[in-house]
Amino acid sequence: MSAAFKKSLYNADQLFNDGNYLRALAVYDSLWNKRPNDIYLQYKTGICHIYQSTGREKAYDILKNLVGEQGYEDVMYYLARSKHLNYQFEDAIDLYNDYITTYRPTGTRRIETLHYLSNCRNGIELMKRRLALSLEILTPPSNDKNSQYSPVISPDGEKLYYANRGPESKGEMMDEKSKKNEVGSYYEDVFVATKVSGEDEFTFTNGESISDNINEADRHEAPLSVSYDNQMLFLYLSGNKESEDIYVSYNQGDTAWSKPKPLKGVNTPQWEGHASMAPDGKTLYFSTDRPGGYGGRDIYRAIMKPDSTFGNVENMGPKINTPFNEDSSFIYSNGSSLYFASESHGSMGGYDIFYIKYDSVKAQWQDPVNMGYPINTNDDDRYYYISKDGDWGYFSSARASGENLHDIYRIQPGTFERLNALILLVGTVYVDEVESSALVKIMDDKTGDVLATIIADSTTGEFVYSLLPGRQYKISLLADGFSPKVEYVEVPPLTEGVTCIEHRFDFYTMGFLKRRQDSMNLQAEIDSRVRLSEEDDAICIVEKERDQLSDSEIEAGCRFRVQVGAYRNPGKFKYEFLRSIGDVEIKG
Repeated sequence: MSAAFKKSLYNADQLFNDGNYLRALAVYDSLWNKRPNDIYLQYKTGICHIYQSTGREKAYDILKNLVGEQGYEDVMYYLARSKHLNYQFEDAIDLYNDYITTYRPTGTRRIETLHYLSNCRNGIELMKRRLALSLEILTPPSNDKNSQYSPVISPDGEKLYYANRGPESKGEMMDEKSKKNEVGSYYEDVFVATKVSGEDEFTFTNGESISDNINEADRHEAPLSVSYDNQMLFLYLSGNKESEDIYVSYNQGDTAWSKPKPLKGVNTPQWEGHASMAPDGKTLYFSTDRPGGYGGRDIYRAIMKPDSTFGNVENMGPKINTPFNEDSSFIYSNGSSLYFASESHGSMGGYDIFYIKYDSVKAQWQDPVNMGYPINTNDDDRYYYISKDGDWGYFSSARASGENLHDIYRIQPGTFERLNALILLVGTVYVDEVESSALVKIMDDKTGDVLATIIADSTTGEFVYSLLPGRQYKISLLADGFSPKVEYVEVPPLTEGVTCIEHRFDFYTMGFLKRRQDSMNLQAEIDSRVRLSEEDDAICIVEKERDQLSDSEIEAGCRFRVQVGAYRNPGKFKYEFLRSIGDVEIKG
């Protein structure tokens, strides 16, 4: 093994241990090409592919050949992870269970495996009630070179503050011990983007460093929230001179903010990493891993005192906090809707975003609700932030690229209440007036995104999907023996509650259409031979058979019978299409 090979392998291992899996992947893959029989390189390359959004199937193919290899007993665990992160929940459950049964993991690995099993079960249920919305990466400022996360919207909607981690940040690449290292990571800086003038939708410029007052070369800085009066910008700072704490910067006009100061009454020697001020300007929700909580990171609340320090610090309790991590709380402008990220509460994997409402009548918080797919995924999804009017929701996620490479996403509308003011589409597919199955694709007509692919029930012809109000959807259907059929469903505005739209989708064979046309022609001929007048009842000018009518028929108003068909073999005569005319009598 050459010195260059050893150094590359050492660097790859350093990146892997720091969680930079995609950068490690490039090195491992290159080394594996040189030594294709090296099991260690195969193992590491396979694991790294798990953290690439498009690499989970490849990871499975690489790792499956290592099952049973001595010293690689946890390969089945990673096979399960590859299925889990690829939304193949049932397969992942089987593999997790096989791993537990066969290898009997202990300690942290056992706890993780059991937690992931729970994630998979949650994922199965969440995918059943996924929201009919499409997400978009906010580009700019998001790009494929840097990591962007923790979006914060100014109260007037004109500024977007976010954390940027990449070559444009101040300082050199550093390892986890804050030493310069070419295989390390960049510092976090606070960047700001401005809303493009004249745009109807929220389009932003490319971001730039907020100011030298806030960003320095040898520390991390990230935005947490801005107060509703736009006077205080809450920040996370960490470096050689600052501990991992919450700081506050004061507005000095536009994006000119004062040098950050520690938030007194909140910070401790432990980690404090997120904060959101309620619209009352006094109540602060923040995250910390201080002792005395429920486990990991918990969300706390504190009240500002007259001297601008904070007191009355209290844990938010078990409705919100769990033995796993809770973080990135955001209190909406109504003062009673709290959004936060959790690794528990029914997460499908990593951090999921949750909503919880304060019940002022009962003076308690209701149960938290998972925001659902596609807002939440198997990767970390957090830092949910809503514009003051509730029109837009912003958050960051690692779903598109991999570990430590985050992008900012946006959705419309932003509030949980409006997102869940859903309209249920109940569609029924008919082939020749008979309920039938079909492959149904539901698309956002504006973006063209395929939101769902559903198979209509073969017995009832029904399919059900939830749509967002105030939008138009494109429905594409494919039934056996027919060309694709496209129809559009316009969904009316709705601010709350749930309503239902019933829509039928018809396919017809040429034979059925011909029979129906023949029926229509026959009806037209009958109508042409029947004259209606105000003075008389209907009088048939063709064959009258009054003498054949019964007394009850005459009394009921029947004046005539009309022969509409004759067949040598009455059993072969198809008369169902005549039902619309009235009673049909078969004489054979």
